[in-house]
Amino acid sequence: MAEQTTGRAPLAQGFALLVGVVFLVLGIGGFATSGEFLGFHTGTLLNVLRTAVGLLALVAVWKGPSARILGLVVFFGLLGITVWGVLSAGTGNPEDVRRIFDPHWADNALHGVLAVLGLVIFLLPARTRTAERV
Repeated sequence: MAEQTTGRAPLAQGFALLVGVVFLVLGIGGFATSGEFLGFHTGTLLNVLRTAVGLLALVAVWKGPSARILGLVVFFGLLGITVWGVLSAGTGNPEDVRRIFDPHWADNALHGVLAVLGLVIFLLPARTRTAERV
């Protein structure tokens, strides 16, 4: 018996769809409002990043391996944004240079949870199928 990896990764593709929809809604909705949208901070840089990640994730939904790689990209990207956001939200000085890119605690929680989920999705094994050779 030989095991072959198929191109399907349903958990990874579902994760990519979730990230794509959430970030596209937050990114586009952020451009339509100023200050807050659905409890999340908006800003030009945050809206551009969220829209870009949302589009990238929706493209990655189509292929399982791409969706798994997206998990790794989301992990490192959102982990960096989470660290930046914690430093930014933790300071009370609006003149601080970290405030240029200014996610708040709700944003930090969303980014942190999705970063951990991205790593889990990447580390999960891809679906395999067993094929018998006669």
